Amino acid sequence: EQIAINKSLLGEKSKLLKENMEVNVQFHEDQALTVDLPPSVELTIESTDAVVKKQTASSSYKPAILENGINITVPPFINSGDKIVLDTRTLEYLKKVK
Repeated sequence: EQIAINKSLLGEKSKLLKENMEVNVQFHEDQALTVDLPPSVELTIESTDAVVKKQTASSSYKPAILENGINITVPPFINSGDKIVLDTRTLEYLKKVK
């Protein structure tokens, strides 16, 4: 059974939804109250700035745009086209997918 859910329940996190992704939806009298996404999701970096020489991973993060249009910050060693794991609760970079 398919149920329509208002995107406002997720806000910008609705961009994290993918086909066949399992989510938990809490209802009250046929009204969706909350949508819980998985703790993390794999996404591709659409674009990011080039690495500045002598910059270390611990010194700073750089802006990046994900395949779904969400802007995040990533460590300097992440490049366009890389796959990463993103925390769906905080929208923060977790790790690079090998």
